[in-house]
Amino acid sequence: MSEPGTGVAYAVGPTARPPVAPLARAAQDSLARANRALLIVGCLVVLSISHGVDADLWGHVRYGQDVLAAHALPVTASHTYTAVGHPWINHENLAELAFGWIETHLGAAGLNAFNTLLGFLVLGLMVRNAVRQRVSFLVLSVAILLATCAIGPGWSIRPQLFTYTFFALLVVILGRCFRDGERPDARALWLAPPLFALWANTHGGFLAGLAVLAIYLGCRALGALQRRGRSGLREVGAYGLVLAACGLATLANPYGPRLLTWLITDLVPPRPEIGEWHRLALPDPLFVVTAALVTLTVAAFIGSGRPRDLGQVVVLAVTAWQSFLHARHPPFLGILAGFWLPFHLDGLRGRLKKAKPERAGTPPSARAVRLLLGTTWAMALVLLVTLAVQSRTMWVNRSRAPVDALQYMADRHLAGKLVVHFDWAQYALAALAPETTVAFDGRLRTCYPQEVADLYFDFLLGNLPAFRWRSPTSPPFDDTAILRLGDPDLVLLSRHFKHGVKVMVRRSGWVLLYQDGIAQLWGRPERYGDPASPDYVPPAVRTIGNQKPRGYDVRWPAFPSGARA
Repeated sequence: MSEPGTGVAYAVGPTARPPVAPLARAAQDSLARANRALLIVGCLVVLSISHGVDADLWGHVRYGQDVLAAHALPVTASHTYTAVGHPWINHENLAELAFGWIETHLGAAGLNAFNTLLGFLVLGLMVRNAVRQRVSFLVLSVAILLATCAIGPGWSIRPQLFTYTFFALLVVILGRCFRDGERPDARALWLAPPLFALWANTHGGFLAGLAVLAIYLGCRALGALQRRGRSGLREVGAYGLVLAACGLATLANPYGPRLLTWLITDLVPPRPEIGEWHRLALPDPLFVVTAALVTLTVAAFIGSGRPRDLGQVVVLAVTAWQSFLHARHPPFLGILAGFWLPFHLDGLRGRLKKAKPERAGTPPSARAVRLLLGTTWAMALVLLVTLAVQSRTMWVNRSRAPVDALQYMADRHLAGKLVVHFDWAQYALAALAPETTVAFDGRLRTCYPQEVADLYFDFLLGNLPAFRWRSPTSPPFDDTAILRLGDPDLVLLSRHFKHGVKVMVRRSGWVLLYQDGIAQLWGRPERYGDPASPDYVPPAVRTIGNQKPRGYDVRWPAFPSGARA
């Protein structure tokens, strides 16, 4: 008998599954392995097609390559002209180093392979956990596929990959510690501090991991006190010691305690400018997936008839609440469900089967089993080949990224200080550096003062509280101030963000140098509009149109020809 949902299934008692006699054990095991391989490869394909190139990937790769070239971490903001000398507290150093090294030596295929390997690790751990619990393949498939659909939208090549992977490892550690019923193996918990030391240097999501660990161990501590009274204090003390060690381990970073204080401070203001921090709502398909996952989990935990772990219940409840509150959190719920749902879902299925009379079926022949086994492995191989083929490169969508606009800039040698659309900034700085620096980019408050952020969003979004948050200590609203700060040379806008376009139209003198269906490029008049200037761009060589670029037809990194390779 084991602790519910943590590692080893109940092997005795009324819920035990009787042995299945008709097929030979070897054939059953081979078919089960083939089915699990097909499930994992299928889920990896889902993860690989559920996202495109992340808008910040260019920056993550570039920053990692900068560190590898300089053999030192930057102390202040780089590739920007509005925050020169401002401290840069980067909570993603190791992730960017990994991405920079992989891209340099292995290219896009290497980045995709790394993404797939981490996905294989997480899915493999989920499947292994369910197999140890002797969960039926039907239940395993339903739980893992639904979990994969919740994880998929967040599973792009970005530092969050490390958070999701480390979060899964944390769940495994908890399962290893508490799988032996009333006698937890506290030694396994001591794997958590080194995990958090690594996690704190790859992504700020380690704070979510610490919160989950604190909630789970807190529930375990309450259970120990309830069962054993004062004699449970020793167990409570062990949990507190581990949690303290994990907190101290996060201080093993280049910034020490400043990283924690900065992250906590940064989480306080709302972030309506960032889509991932919005509430989940229809018609977003992720809302449907999350709602289905929550509904199934509640039904399974209530109806399984198996003992429930209070820590799991509380952690799942908090994570579900956060998942609906912020669109970036469903992957955490998917990971938890992938480990904790199958055990109870299998119990619910067992109870429903008992309520219906079972009909004896004709066992399949040995030939049928061999045919099914061969078909299953063939399907897994086809999916694996499909995954390998589509992972050879990454494609940049010209209808969403300013590929043509950057090519125009490179062809005309247009460079300097650039105010650029938020989602395009790290692409632009990676493609055009070092000649071009940007006013603001996706690093947000890690390296930009709040005053600069507010001036930038004044220009991009206007004064709409529903779409942005503005610090009360920033200068008064002025949607043209960013065009004066640091005297920028160029402005590259997305035409979908109407406020910035309106500002440029009414801002007298700025010259429209390039326009297509998605982008506008404006130049400072005294530099690009004055015939006496050496940088003058005559009207005849300005490209003004409205046709929208189409298609995923540019290979990563989609840099302009003649620019940095």
